[in-house]
Order: sequence, then C-alpha cells, then structure tokens
Amino acid sequence: MRKLLFLVLSLCVLTGCASLPLDYPRTPTTAYLHPEETRTWRMVQEQLDAHPGDSGFYLLPSGVDAFVARILLIDAAERTLDLQYYIFHGDITPKLVVDRLLAAADRGVRIRLLVDDWNLRGKDPVLAMINAHPHIEVRVFNPVAGRRSSFLSRPFQYAFGAGRIKNRMHNKAFIVDNTVAIVGGRNIGDEYFHAERGVNFADIDIMAMGPITKGVSSAFDEYWNHELAIPIRAFVSQEPAAEDIQKARQILDEHREAVKATEYGRRLRESDLLKRLGAGRLPVAWAQGEVLYDRPERANASSPADRSNSMGPRLREIIEGAQHEALLISPYFVPGEAGVEMFAKMRGRGVAVKILTNSLASNDVPMVHGGYARYRKDLLRLGVDLFELKPAPGQREEKDSAQVGGSSGAALHAKTFILDRKVLFVGTLNLDPRSVWFDTQNGIAVRSETLASQAARLFEENTTRQRAFRVSLTTSSTEANGSLSEVPRLEWVTEEKGKEVRYFHDPETSLWRRISLEWLSLFAPEEML
Repeated sequence: MRKLLFLVLSLCVLTGCASLPLDYPRTPTTAYLHPEETRTWRMVQEQLDAHPGDSGFYLLPSGVDAFVARILLIDAAERTLDLQYYIFHGDITPKLVVDRLLAAADRGVRIRLLVDDWNLRGKDPVLAMINAHPHIEVRVFNPVAGRRSSFLSRPFQYAFGAGRIKNRMHNKAFIVDNTVAIVGGRNIGDEYFHAERGVNFADIDIMAMGPITKGVSSAFDEYWNHELAIPIRAFVSQEPAAEDIQKARQILDEHREAVKATEYGRRLRESDLLKRLGAGRLPVAWAQGEVLYDRPERANASSPADRSNSMGPRLREIIEGAQHEALLISPYFVPGEAGVEMFAKMRGRGVAVKILTNSLASNDVPMVHGGYARYRKDLLRLGVDLFELKPAPGQREEKDSAQVGGSSGAALHAKTFILDRKVLFVGTLNLDPRSVWFDTQNGIAVRSETLASQAARLFEENTTRQRAFRVSLTTSSTEANGSLSEVPRLEWVTEEKGKEVRYFHDPETSLWRRISLEWLSLFAPEEML
C-alpha cells in the first residue's frame, strides 16, 4: 500500500516535467521607447513640467476606484498596455477588463499580458482566445508540470517538487503607454474590486505617472523576456476557431451591457474617482519615488538564502530607517526571529512600531495566522502595538473579512508601510517568510508627507475599537502548590454596541477552529507560511 501511494505521489509530482516547453521560441520585446509622443503623456505634460524630476502619485484604497482607474486607462491607451499579475480570474471584473483590452487592441494598441501559472489550471483556452488577437500576446510565468493533470497534482508538486515550483511570481503591475502605472496588492478578480457579493479584499494600490513609470516598465520587461515566461501558444494544441472567437466577443459584449444594469455598474458610474476627474480635482502628489522589485532570476533560485536578486534588503533598510514611527499593514504577518530582532532594535531606538494584520476570524489563510500567533507575546513585550482587523458582520465563521479603504465586508489584503509619516511603501510583499524568501515581489516607495499622511489616516481609521481588536499582554493568577503565581496571557480589547469588550482568546472564532489551528501549526514549516 505504501509503495502504491508513493507511486501515485511521484506521478503527480513528475507528470509533464520533461515536456515543459522552456525553449519555446519567442521574440523579445520592450516597453514603448517614446512615451512623450503619446496622448497619455500629454494628459500629464503640464504637471510634469511644473514638477521637474518628480513623478505623480495617487493612492487607490477603494476597490471600485481601483477598477475604474484601470478601465479608464485601458480606454485611454494609445500605444502599449502591459499587465503582470499573480491571479487573473474569470468573473465579472476580469471579463470587463478583457473586453476593454480587446477594444484597445482593435485600435492598434500592443498588449502584453503576463500571468503566473499557479492559478491558471483550465484557463488555457480562454487565454488562447485573447492571445489570438494580432495585437495581444499572453505569456505564462513559471509553468507547472502536468498543467492539465488532476487538481491534486499541483499541491503535490508544491510539497515534493523542485524549488522552482515554490517560487511564484507575486508581482502586480499595470502600465499604460510607459507613462502611467498602477502597482499594489490587487490581482484581477471581483474580490479585489469590491464586486463580490460575499467577502471582498481591502487593499491599496498606488497610481504613478511620469519618470518612475519607466522603472516599472523595465522590471516588467525583465520578467517578460525571461526564460520562464512561456507563450500561451506552447500549451495549446491548436489555434481557436474564428467562430469561437466571434462567439466569445459577443458574450463579452452582452456581459458589458448586463453589468451596466447592476448595482455594481451603478457604483462604478458613481465612483469617487470619476467625480474627482469630472470636477478636475484629482489630488496628485508630486514627489521622488523608487521602484523596488525582485529580479525574475529569483524564481529559478533553489535556495532561499540567495538574496542577490531580492528587493528585501532594500525594503528592510527603508523600514529600519524610521526614526520615530513605523505603521505596518500586512494581512499575512509572520515576523520570524529575524523580524522580532529588527523590531527590537527599532524599539530600542525609541521608534513606535504599530502593526495592523488580520484577526483569526478575518484571515482567509488561517494557517499563516498560526505562524503569527507564535510571536504575539514576544512582540508585545517589546512594546509593539498589535491590531487585528475584525471580521465583517454576518461573516464570522463562514468566511473572513476586515475593513480598509471603505469596504465594510473585506478581508485585509493591503501591503503598505508608512515610516515617520514621510515615506510610504505600497506593494505586494507580506511580512512573512513565504513572501520574503520564495515568491517574487514588487512595489513603489515614495518620499511624500502628503501620501504618507493619507496612508497613516487609513491606518488610524482601521485600528479604532470599532474596526479592530487591540491585542495586549496581561496576567492572570494561577494557583499551584498552594501559592499564587502570575501567568502572562493575551487580551483582545474592542468595542461592541458602544461598549468596551475584552476577550481572552482569538475573538469571534469557534473552539474547534482555535484548537485545530494550534494543532496544524505544529506541522507547518514556518518558511512556507
């Protein structure tokens, strides 16, 4: 029986390994070299001239605004559109994105779409149809062996396969005419743009324009032209039939019109971003920025100890550069011993460290919460302030949720760091071992008191007692051998119906969930959380 099980596992892991088309022919391409010639550049030309050397930045904490921004930019594109994502779903908003991409391609806009392969099982035919347009090319990054095999194959490959399989492309970038870019935590899917009827993700993107966009494009080009970026044509046996393409476009047309009549369509039309643009009052902050990203070679690294291609050391330098205050938003937070040591040094210098993460009740990846729980007491002893976002009403046990950027039913997903209310980082990196050591990441750091203050206000709004549990360390008296002793214990303080409430276990979770998580956490390697 054991031999049979081992054989099955081996087949799941090895299926297709030898046939991965890593040498499939492709033509290297780069970002548009003359963005100043485009209509997009001319739209911001006056502001660029007024702020020589600086770039423009605008925060997108609202999921609806973040989606509207992408659609408006696609429709405004004149020369090129480059999209790089970890996840590209097939629900309401992705279909609208594809519809507008095809319309842009019809205008002659060159489109490059790069998506990590991990979540693409079964989507090859759809991607092939998109790729069939003469002005669109789709590539898959870091393909998984046996892409059409059983759904069990990928988890087994992840657990037992080569190191490359564990190194996923977690980057997110959306670039228009090499002039405007959107970078942040959002993938392409309904839950990221507050279109999901159930639980949405509360996230933050940053829209950048001007010189810094060239850095975002340069990073995209490195990934696009890397050996692990394989054209989707390598995975399909035949080109889509013309009638199938026509039918698909008709479906997209009908979908676009149907969405207009929905509640979500109304919210899109009434978005704050559209109102500000209509009034000519989009408060863009002009400042110096820096593009941070992991080199794509990191996806080939067999050892996580190799930091030569990582943005991690530079980002740590930025965080440790805080002199007075560090406000850190990380939905999946497992500091590890190295992180605790970093925070200890910062606290030793008198830096206030405040961290906002998901509560167990709101975390959509509870196993990661188990890794974080190991370090809560150590962090609190250092004087670190810990806040855990509450789940949305009505979604306590079924699904998870939290509140940032105006969403009343969303799980925390933003990865945003504010240092001294002067420096802001918005990107894809969670403060956990998996993000730091394995997956590739990207982001933008901006030196702007205006933007940093805006993000700090979001932090403060979402760490009130109405929206978050504040975790503290207290003691309880325990009797042993006839004497009393004080034992440290965690306490969660919040407000419910206008009254202060204290919990002495992870709030709004069942006993079964807490016990099962504690048990499973014993077997979860911390480096993979």
